[in-house]
Parts: sequence; C-alpha cells; structure tokens
Amino acid sequence: MSEFLQHAPSHRAVRVWIRHLVMYRSWFIAEWAGSLTEHALYLLAFGYGLGRFVPDMGGMAYAQFIGPGLVVSIAMWSASYESTYGAYSRMRLQHIYEGMLSAPLTIGDVVLGDLLWCASRSLIGAVLMLIVLSAFGLVGSPWAAAVLPVVFIEALMFAGLGLIATALAPSHSFFNFHYSLIVMPMFFFAGTFFPLQGLPAWMQTVSELMPLTHAVILARGLIVYGHAPDALWHLFMLSVFTLGFLAVACGLVGRRMLD
Repeated sequence: MSEFLQHAPSHRAVRVWIRHLVMYRSWFIAEWAGSLTEHALYLLAFGYGLGRFVPDMGGMAYAQFIGPGLVVSIAMWSASYESTYGAYSRMRLQHIYEGMLSAPLTIGDVVLGDLLWCASRSLIGAVLMLIVLSAFGLVGSPWAAAVLPVVFIEALMFAGLGLIATALAPSHSFFNFHYSLIVMPMFFFAGTFFPLQGLPAWMQTVSELMPLTHAVILARGLIVYGHAPDALWHLFMLSVFTLGFLAVACGLVGRRMLD
C-alpha cells in the first residue's frame, strides 16, 4: 500500500503536461498546416472521390457519413503515435522519464502527464478536422462541439493502450504488431467508412467490442444530428475501456521504469 502511494499520480502531473506543451510550441505551426491539408485530402479522396460511386447513407451524403468517423479516427491515430513512438523515445532513447523522476515527480505523475498530453494533442487534431468539416458544410448541428469531450476520453483511452504497448516493447519494431493487429482493424471495421449492418453477424459483434465503434457512433450522432442514439451506453463503454487501459498502462510503465 505504501509503495502504491509512493508512485501514485498527483496534481504535479500537470507539470509534465506543461513541459510537453512548451516543446510543442516550437513546431505546432508546421504540424497544424500539415494536419489541415491532410484532413482536407482525406475528405476529398474518400468523401467526394469515392463518394461519387456510393449512394446516400441513411439520408446523408457519403462525405457527411465518413466525416465524423474521420474526426475520432484521427484522434485515435494521433494518440496511438504519440503514446508509442513518442513515448518510447522519451522513455528509452532520450531518457526524459528518468530526468523527470530526478525532480519531485512520481512515476504516476510522469505517466498521467504523458497520457494527458497525448489526449490533448489528439484533441487538437480533432478540432482541426471539425474545422475542415465546417468549411465543407458537413456539420449539421451546433451541438457538434459536444463531441470534443468524447474525443478527449477516446484519445485518453488509445493513449493508455499505446502506452501498454510501449511498456512491453523491446524495440520500435514491436509497434508493427500494435498497429497491424489493433489500430488498423479498428480504423476499417468500426463503422467509419460503411455501416456495420453490412457486415456478417459475427463481424458486427466483433465491431461492437471495438472501442472506436462507440466513439464513431457518438461522433456521427452529435456532428450530424446534435444527439446520438444510446449515448449513455456508448459513453459507459468508452469510460470502462479508458479506465481499464489507464490502470494497466500505469502499472506496466511503473514496473518497466523500476526495472
């Protein structure tokens, strides 16, 4: 019990978040410009290019159908990248974690600060995608802004999942498994590009167990209609996944740092 309290996170995790924010200031303009261009290309290629050959999806154009899914997918990719390659570099190559632990910070502070930063950076990407959707006239409700807390929870969840992979990774190559077996299947089979009802029954069940599926349903409902069906259920599932991944990530990273 005393060992747990010794490494438990505290309000000082904010200092870790501020450290990452200060570093981010030196390249954020280039990243924002690149992200806006990338998001617009996604929408043009999939929404309007491919969408010309796709009939309306439940009364909405294909671009409007995939737009909300892209918002949460971009958050997933950003959180995953920052919590795997970014965190691995900070932990194993640059030894930034070790430097932080020489300050009055616990392992819990370092892990929680890193996770909050991963989620914050993902939230920035999602906001940029929302701006792109608004520019193309694909936001159907002012309640679309309510998707941002959902995105933050979702990004925190994927950051926790990525940090679990980082704690277990012997090298950068290990992340090929993480992206090929976890991130990519969710990107394609969470209802971002086509309705889940078109899948076989067993595949629909698998999709409903994917965390991203719940984020896609919430985002599509809020951005297009201003409300989402069964919102409390999907929020509950997101919260359960998030708390579970965060707890495991904190334990594994702590063990690796102490080793």
